[in-house]
Amino acid sequence: MNVLDKSTGLKNMADDIELYQQVLNEYYKENQDTEEKIIFAIKEKNYAGAVQIVHKVKGSSGSIGARALYEVSVKLQKALKEEMEEEILPLYKEFSNLLKTLFGEIRELKL
Repeated sequence: MNVLDKSTGLKNMADDIELYQQVLNEYYKENQDTEEKIIFAIKEKNYAGAVQIVHKVKGSSGSIGARALYEVSVKLQKALKEEMEEEILPLYKEFSNLLKTLFGEIRELKL
């Protein structure tokens, strides 16, 4: 299963392939240290800080067509906001796995 739905992402970019590629490359660059930032914030119990990072990823994931990552981000953001500690780490692991998979798909992508 692909994390990235290219048709949705392209539709969100008005079918502009060059723009989509540019946005994907920017997403890839901007999120290289996202996992470390989130896990550090969680370990420090800085849930508000983690919420901000997840919120940013959530929005951009939705726009590029990474629906599964978007949906996990929604759940993780809620768990962090409500400080549901028993749910945070399992959701973070799912988030992390999806993000890694997405990075691999972006690297391999030839539009």
